[in-house]
Amino acid sequence: MVDKSPSPAPGASKTASPASPPPIPETTQTQQDAANIQVDDFDDSDGDSALGTDAESSTASISSSILNYRRENGRTYHSFRDGKYYFPNDDKENDRLDFQHHQWFLTLNGRLGLAPPTDPDSKGGRVLDVGTGTGIWAIDYGDEHPDAHIIGIDLSPIQPSFTPPNVHFQIDDIEDEWTFTQPFDYIHIRAMSGAISNWPALISKCYENLKPGGWIEIQEPGMPVSDDGTYTKDSAFAQASQLLYDGLAQAGNKLVDVFALKGWLEEAGFPSVQEKKEYWPSNPWPKDKRLKEIGMWHYTNMSSGIEGFLMAIATRGLGWSSEGVTVLCAQAKADLADRRIHAYWPVVIAYAQKPE
Repeated sequence: MVDKSPSPAPGASKTASPASPPPIPETTQTQQDAANIQVDDFDDSDGDSALGTDAESSTASISSSILNYRRENGRTYHSFRDGKYYFPNDDKENDRLDFQHHQWFLTLNGRLGLAPPTDPDSKGGRVLDVGTGTGIWAIDYGDEHPDAHIIGIDLSPIQPSFTPPNVHFQIDDIEDEWTFTQPFDYIHIRAMSGAISNWPALISKCYENLKPGGWIEIQEPGMPVSDDGTYTKDSAFAQASQLLYDGLAQAGNKLVDVFALKGWLEEAGFPSVQEKKEYWPSNPWPKDKRLKEIGMWHYTNMSSGIEGFLMAIATRGLGWSSEGVTVLCAQAKADLADRRIHAYWPVVIAYAQKPE
């Protein structure tokens, strides 16, 4: 793991920055959690171990036409609760989110989740999708479970106008007081790391708003690591990861320790928490065909999204210039494309049922 703040890239502002938060801490991942992914052999005789640079998603954007957004450095950001969430909400980011939805689909072997309410023959009941984004998960769930009633919550009104009749969207802050009049049968939380200031409090709130016998499922990627030392703290991508961690920590929204999710669920009152670990390789370096495919998708996901992840958090609070962020991101993308760097993101899917 990275254990120091990044050196400023060329173009970084010389303005004094606030005191940096501590380095990214060691997570509760143990050696037993190591992926031990077998590396695929490839011909490096031409000295080129990198992938192509075209990382544009082919997925069509389904963003809405509501345009009352904060605009800076060529990107747009939500205006409701302005500044709470640092990632953009423009078409480029929305395309990435839809692209990432398919990556999750591959990760879960063609499922929308692992908890019983995602079984194809499940009735679903009342379902809450926390941080719904473009609404693609909620819409797919609504299509697959026509008898369910799905509510998707997000800070940005980027969901489509035309949806299945059983899917509805609300613009709200999930960390505010909940005002739902009825409890839920299933609460789905996915990729909210860096958007939540207090995970145990959110999980407790979910427990309180589930019906007896209802289910919660949390799907979150962790921070990149490698088992063979090829991903080092002095790499550009490690520096970018540290920058993201520092900025979000300073803003009060630390990146989540995915290996703490199971314990938080148990502390909230959920018994028999189920936990499944998956892996997102940085590119198609693994030998395993499934992981190789996921790695290709994750490379595109990260390389198309990294500048959006960093731009606001670095320029608003850490004293960076937009040019400095752009340079660092270009260097980090080169690391992402390098198949000699065997990095991967540990992914945790934790789910549990509220007692009857």
